[in-house]
Amino acid sequence: MCLTVGASLVPLFVKPATTPCAYFSTPVRFIRIDSVPVESRRKTYRFPVVEYSYTVSGKQYTSKRMFCRDSNTVSVDWSKVERFFDDARGGTVVVAWVRPSSPESACISPDIEFSYSVMSNTSTQCRAN
Repeated sequence: MCLTVGASLVPLFVKPATTPCAYFSTPVRFIRIDSVPVESRRKTYRFPVVEYSYTVSGKQYTSKRMFCRDSNTVSVDWSKVERFFDDARGGTVVVAWVRPSSPESACISPDIEFSYSVMSNTSTQCRAN
């Protein structure tokens, strides 16, 4: 009985191992939000062209990168792109993703699936200082 009670209390006193963050999030301030026309399935859409500033460890940087990974093909859910324009222009706090080893190389979408995050949806554990 004592062993069972002791084992059930272990999670209260032992902190789980934390995994290092591959990217840190940091809020951006958009300097420029524009778009370029993109043809997809016989329809023309607007794809973001941005410039933004962000701060890591007290130092300010700027970037124009949308994607963390380079690729010739991008998978896009156009409703997410429209939501991005609404959020970015409407004052929602969008984040950039920054590798701890290279804070000068931020990006908005961590993968080639166009996705972005807002500050309220990111983990506090992986936020840049």
